[in-house]
Amino acid sequence: MLIQNRNINPIKSQQIMVQRIIFLLLFIPLISLAAKKDTTAPSNPDSLRYWSFKGKTGLTFNQLSLSNWAAGGESSASGKVNVLTNLRYKKNNFLYENDCKLAFGMIGYGKNRIEKTEDRIDLAMKATNETEKNWTYSSVLTLKTQFANGYKYPNDSTLISTFLAPGVVNASVGYRYKKSDLFELFLSPASGKFTFVLNQELADRGAYGVQAAIRDTNGLVLVPGKKLFSEFGFNVLANFAKEVSSNIELSSTLNLYNNYLDDNIGNRWNIDVDWETTINFTINKRFQTVLFMQMKYDHNVDFPVYEMIEGEKVQIGEAPRLQFKESLGIGITYNFS
Repeated sequence: MLIQNRNINPIKSQQIMVQRIIFLLLFIPLISLAAKKDTTAPSNPDSLRYWSFKGKTGLTFNQLSLSNWAAGGESSASGKVNVLTNLRYKKNNFLYENDCKLAFGMIGYGKNRIEKTEDRIDLAMKATNETEKNWTYSSVLTLKTQFANGYKYPNDSTLISTFLAPGVVNASVGYRYKKSDLFELFLSPASGKFTFVLNQELADRGAYGVQAAIRDTNGLVLVPGKKLFSEFGFNVLANFAKEVSSNIELSSTLNLYNNYLDDNIGNRWNIDVDWETTINFTINKRFQTVLFMQMKYDHNVDFPVYEMIEGEKVQIGEAPRLQFKESLGIGITYNFS
């Protein structure tokens, strides 16, 4: 997402998108403040006593300044906003939960360019019928996508993602195991995974597993690429959260997915992995140091494969690769409910 003089329109549209993102991420906690319970009103009215709501918002900054630095490098400033919310309804044996995770981060290198470092929309809706003590029937619906355009940095002319490209919807029914607040496991033998690529340019490339466009010998599109890739298989969700000490909190989420019906029979044993871990080190009531790590593997997402040929780095093909992301920062946090 570089801000440079170009003859295409994405720059202005992304500036508008960033403004909307900042407004959305900052507006959510304001809503919670405005909705705080009036202490003069009757406590726990029947219409609301089954509902609960909580959330956390954080703002993280990092800055680097270099001047006449012999070892090289580039001055930069970065920031990230994130919002986590949980809406819960519990009545008798029925439990409904709505989890929302939003994040957006950018880094600027002086007046040279701006790049996106974090972009996340992660929504999850869970409905559970608590008929047994530990094992219960559950259904889970999730949506994962991003707010703004992503590019193959430092090349800002190659688009690799945008809103709902990809967008991944997962609908699952199965069993949920939860004995305590420390650990929760969800197993679904019947899970549909739907990957949307609503940007035609990316769909024509066959990005994120959709069927690519059919082209003639000159590269002209004869049949546009499809915008939907459907899978049906086994889904596993595991959540672990623990207060390690009075000022250290650990949370980890693992999602595994296996496609029963892959057209390529040899791929039916491939498992998609999405594993993220967050460690919060509390400094005081408002300040925290946050370590975040995420590891992903998706057999339908290819990366360039290079080989050194006669001293030159040459791309020889594409293949799936293990993806890893890590961030560490100090920021301001605010809890609301």
